[in-house]
Amino acid sequence: MSLAYSSPYDGYSRTPLRVGLAVIAGIVFLGEAWSVAQMARDPHFVPKSPGVLPFLPNDPAFAWVLFGLVAVGLLFLALDRFVIAAGAWAIGWMAVLSQWQTALFGTPSRNCFFPGAMLFGWFLGLVWARVVAGRVALSPEGRAFRESLAEAGAMACIAAGYVGSALSKLFASGFGWVNPSQIRWLVLSQEPLASWPWLFAYRQTLIESPGLARLSALLTLVIEGGSFVLLFGARARLAWTAAIWALHLNIILLCTMPYLEPMSLLLLFAVPWPRIFRRPRIEDSLLAQRPALGQPTIPDAMWILLCVMIVLAWIAPVGWRAG
Repeated sequence: MSLAYSSPYDGYSRTPLRVGLAVIAGIVFLGEAWSVAQMARDPHFVPKSPGVLPFLPNDPAFAWVLFGLVAVGLLFLALDRFVIAAGAWAIGWMAVLSQWQTALFGTPSRNCFFPGAMLFGWFLGLVWARVVAGRVALSPEGRAFRESLAEAGAMACIAAGYVGSALSKLFASGFGWVNPSQIRWLVLSQEPLASWPWLFAYRQTLIESPGLARLSALLTLVIEGGSFVLLFGARARLAWTAAIWALHLNIILLCTMPYLEPMSLLLLFAVPWPRIFRRPRIEDSLLAQRPALGQPTIPDAMWILLCVMIVLAWIAPVGWRAG
């Protein structure tokens, strides 16, 4: 019962994924550049140099230079030109900008994490295609093949991000993270999103109900930790995206913590937009010439091991907290 990796874009052009990923990453890093430029002007943020990169000029305007360099790489990637070089270029300058943010603010930007991770996964998929199929993978006839692997890489990285989030909670406190007091304190410490009576009632119910708070914490671990399901086919991807969206909407309502970047990326990658808009189908000429490159599968041993790892992580006495 090997689980086949499949996508709602199989048989369709992945140009919307490539362009959409570049646009979302560009918007997010535009905000990052603005934030860094503002902090660099403020004497309260120290140190004032880009962390481990002291050779860079300590000038707020340089944040916009960095964004310009990032934008060049994203533009070439969106246009499908020199894709491997463009991806490496964009990711490299993103790392510099993020390092500056970390040096000024003390922590990296969570808003940039998922777009950067998915872009890195897309880049790894392009490299994977180049290794598997040679230079022909970077030619016009290899576009469908290389972008199918790029999409797989992007989805693997966003899934890893969510699973990593669950594991970080378990590394920190084991199954004790499912603690109703922690969730209720978090809700109490946040201002309500709005003054809607139903929202106040919902927040109050969660605060007064340890069982509901415990269930919310457990569902958070289940949804985040089970996000490897995003790799188990188009229908599983759509279903788990719906679960992740429900999780994020609940967090927004209760804790006013918006995670719009992964929500928008999952919406782009999981919904079968080509079928909804009745886009014309395309042929993958490279796969037709090289049947051995056909649809990748996830072997039984791999998906069983992934499931076992998550289950063990939840069992504190024998899991990540042991030892």
